[in-house]
Amino acid sequence: METRERLIAGGRHGAALTAGRGAKSLLVQYLTGEMKPKMPPNGAVDLDRIAIIRRWIDEGARVDSMNAPAGPASPSIPALRSAPVAVHAAPVTALAFSPDGKQLAAGGYRAVRLLDPKTGELLRTIPGPADQVQALAWSGDGSRLAAAGGVPGLPGEVLIFDTERWRPMQTLVGHLEVVCAVAWKPGSMEIATGSLDKTARIWDAATGRLLHTIKDHADTVFGVAYSPNGKLLATASGDRTAKLFDAVTWRRTDTLNAHQEAVTHVAFNSVGTLLATAGADKALRVWKVDPGKMENPLRSLGEGDAINSCAFSPDDKLLAFGASNGTVRLFGGDGASSRREWKDAGDWVYAVAVGADGDTVAAGTQEGRVVLWSAKDGKPRRIVTLSPQGVRIVPAADSKR
Repeated sequence: METRERLIAGGRHGAALTAGRGAKSLLVQYLTGEMKPKMPPNGAVDLDRIAIIRRWIDEGARVDSMNAPAGPASPSIPALRSAPVAVHAAPVTALAFSPDGKQLAAGGYRAVRLLDPKTGELLRTIPGPADQVQALAWSGDGSRLAAAGGVPGLPGEVLIFDTERWRPMQTLVGHLEVVCAVAWKPGSMEIATGSLDKTARIWDAATGRLLHTIKDHADTVFGVAYSPNGKLLATASGDRTAKLFDAVTWRRTDTLNAHQEAVTHVAFNSVGTLLATAGADKALRVWKVDPGKMENPLRSLGEGDAINSCAFSPDDKLLAFGASNGTVRLFGGDGASSRREWKDAGDWVYAVAVGADGDTVAAGTQEGRVVLWSAKDGKPRRIVTLSPQGVRIVPAADSKR
C-alpha cells in the first residue's frame, strides 16, 4: 500500500483494487467484512471512510500527483468546486422529499438533482457543497432546502437554497470537518448539523450565526433529528450511542446505548412518540420517546448488513430502512410487522425516504441510482441513474434485461 502501482498489483489474491469498480475491489471487501478476515484485525473502519475509499476507486483511483493543479498545495473549497467533475456516477448519499411530495432531492457529487417522483424525470440541478453531498433537508414549509457536505480534512459547509428562485441564501461554515447530517427545527429557521469533527451545531439559518455547539460525542455525528414539536434533538454517532437533548437548554436527557457499533441515522415519527435509530451493527432500534427514561428500545429489527438510513412515512403508517447489502425493508409504523422486502437496489443503500403520499419509497445507492417503489402494491416503479452525463430512467421491470 505504499504506492498506487503496488496497490493495484496486489498480492497472492490479486489486485487490491480495480479502478472504476469500488464495490468489487478486494480492499473494500476486506474493510466491509465481505471478504474474511475483516480488516483491520483489531478494529473497524467506519462506513463514512469506507465510502470515501469506494468513491475514490469508482472515480479511477487517481492520486493528487497524477493531476495536481498549479498553485497552493492545499486548494480552497471554491477551487475544488471548479475542478473537473467526475466521469462515473457518484453514490447517491442523501434523499429528501419536499413536504408536498412533488419533488425528490438526491445528493451526489457536488450537485443536488431534483426529480419528479412520479416519472423520475430531472426537474433541476443545483450546485451542492464541495465534494459529496452527505445530507439534505427541506424546511417544513418547503421554502428552503439545506445541502450539507464538504471535503475530508477541510471545513465542512451547509448551503441553504431559496426553493422559489433556487438561489443560495446562506452558507453555514464552522464545522472543522465534513458535515454528515442536517435537520430543520419545525416552524423555525433554526437548523442542526452533525459532523466528522464529533460535534453537533445549532444555527440560525437566516443569518448564518452559530447558536450552540454540542460536544457530547466521542466520534462522528452521523445523524440529527428534531422532534415534531421542536422540543428535543436526537443525535447519532460513531461512538455507538444516540443521544437526546432538550432543544432549549441543550441539556442531555438520554443516552441510548443499545447499539454495538456506530449509530448511522436517527428519525422521529410525525407525532414524536417514536424514535428510530439505525446502526452499523445490522440492527434498527425503535424507542418510545420518554425523556429521561429511555433505557431500553421498544423493539429491535435485524438485517444482514449495516443499516445506513431509516425513515417514517409522513402518516406514520410505515417505517423503512436501507442497508449495505442492497436491501430495503418496510415495516408498519411502529416496527412491529414486516410489510415488504426489496432487493432491486443492487448495491449499498445509503439513503431512504418515504413521500407525502405514504406510498412512494425511494432509495439512493452506491452506484448512483435512485430506486422508486410503491409501498401499496410492493412493485418497483423505476430506477433513475444520476451521472455527470445526465439522467437515465429505466422502468424497474426492464432493469434486469
